[in-house]
Amino acid sequence: MQPGVDYFLEKLDAVHQTNRFSMGPDLDFRPLKSFLIQHALSYQDANVAVTYVAALPPTAPGERSRVIGYISLTCSEVDLGEMYALDDCPHANRYPSMPALKIARLACHADYRGCRIGQALVDLAIALAADHIGPNVGCRFLVTDSKARSVSFYERSGFTMLETEENQARPEPVMFLDLNKLDLDPANEDDIQVQEVAALYE
Repeated sequence: MQPGVDYFLEKLDAVHQTNRFSMGPDLDFRPLKSFLIQHALSYQDANVAVTYVAALPPTAPGERSRVIGYISLTCSEVDLGEMYALDDCPHANRYPSMPALKIARLACHADYRGCRIGQALVDLAIALAADHIGPNVGCRFLVTDSKARSVSFYERSGFTMLETEENQARPEPVMFLDLNKLDLDPANEDDIQVQEVAALYE
């Protein structure tokens, strides 16, 4: 966690203050803000997508925790075609798609960019998928439709772009992370953070 930013990660709840969430003047970000404020809770109640938030702790009695970042997760699948084969389960390669957890939305408050909140939320998604969802229901991949300008961000977290010409030309290319290929190194600071986040949900 970045020094000077005291926040915690938890599942979105009606007690969270979302109406002060701002992503700046870029019009491309407006749908992300409106989803959090208007739709995230109803999607969650309907079991369509679950949203986890980075929230500031209240500073006064009766004050609500203010959301400064969020990630929405939903069940999905990924069609890797012949671009990626499972060498540990060759028989499964005959299926047209593989089970996946999808990062449907990821956003950070404009005032807190650079504080690695987005990275912490992705680490949470990785931990939930690898430690809880995969072992209990079968989920091999974490996937997202990344905005083109966010590709390098996801690559730093271990995601790979689906290498087809069609996908690479998309404004929001598909990226995936093979959860069975995670190699958590106790000496790696980022891997330690993933393990610590996972411990919060055990």
